[in-house]
Amino acid sequence: MKGSKKGSWVAIAGWAMMLFSGVPSAWGVFRKAVCEEYAFAEQQASFVLNVTVAAFGIGCVIGGYLQDKKGSFWASILGSVLLSGGFLAAGFVPNENIWLFYLGFCLPAGLGCAFLYPSVMSCMQQSNPERKGLATGVAGLGFGLSGIVLTLLKQVTQPLWGIRGSFFTLSVLIAVICIGGSFFMRCPPTHQQEGLAPLQMIKTVNYRLLFLAVAFAAPSVLLFSPQIVELAQQRELPEQAAVWIVAAGAVANAAGRLSIPTLSDKVGRKKAASIVMATLAGLSVWFGTVSGWWFFTGYCLLCFFYSGSAALLPSFCTDLFGLAWTGTNYGLVALGMTAGSLLLIPTIVQFLSQDTLHWAAAGCAAVSLLCYATIKSKSSGKF
Repeated sequence: MKGSKKGSWVAIAGWAMMLFSGVPSAWGVFRKAVCEEYAFAEQQASFVLNVTVAAFGIGCVIGGYLQDKKGSFWASILGSVLLSGGFLAAGFVPNENIWLFYLGFCLPAGLGCAFLYPSVMSCMQQSNPERKGLATGVAGLGFGLSGIVLTLLKQVTQPLWGIRGSFFTLSVLIAVICIGGSFFMRCPPTHQQEGLAPLQMIKTVNYRLLFLAVAFAAPSVLLFSPQIVELAQQRELPEQAAVWIVAAGAVANAAGRLSIPTLSDKVGRKKAASIVMATLAGLSVWFGTVSGWWFFTGYCLLCFFYSGSAALLPSFCTDLFGLAWTGTNYGLVALGMTAGSLLLIPTIVQFLSQDTLHWAAAGCAAVSLLCYATIKSKSSGKF
């Protein structure tokens, strides 16, 4: 990436911070151990992901506004403290107290990830205005690899100190790396930024379409990821391979977060997003019919394309609505993740059987594709 030496340090620090910010994508590897240690029901533990993603969506608005008003440094500092504090609190939650787990872990962890994400993404985009897709892709690479980093740490520390010890270890590492990295998140403000203010943006048809596109994209992976280890075993995958499916999904996640935004720099944001959602619709249908190593491959492909669409969102948002309020506007768009996680996914799970969830995921991806295809822009550039 082009830029000054200082810009390179920003990229390195942001990438390292993102390695610990993908808690939602890695929750599947913690779920079984948490159920056993805390005596939670499986459905209660699965809902941890929904609450965390919902907090992430809401936090993107708050963190984005903080980033716009006070800068990336303060937004990332607060996000680091919240994320570290969430893991610390999780280690102290008493058994059979799921609501305290939601309050002590899900809310601060989701908010912390959300504060970190837009602060790093905004800094990277401001440093590389001509290659916003690649810039966000590099940060997204770290976010995607978060799943494998958290999986490895859990696999190493749980046999030594139990799942609570894993949470304490993560709390310390996050405090050191993310708070330390925050001191590099000091991007100089760009002069004469143009773009819609948040209240102007939410009145546009494009905002509503983008919000719905984000909401309906969520089921393609989030319907399956909370129970992916158990589902993999049910689909005839060896137990040891099933445990590592989260890590493999994280690698695919990282690859998608780098590849899809970079592709969008060449073919345009809208076309890239449309290709991704059409592919997700087809993959979702196929995913419900396979077993064994094909199931493993299918989940990795779903992670690749879904994560690519998520990483494309910051540059898609700035191309549509401008850089002036990029943090807040991105957060308002990311509320679609909250709607998808808290409203859409629980409704699907309640009314459909496990055997038909892949059809629902495919239908939702098709709706998201329709929303993306309907978005129009006055820009004549890469959009």
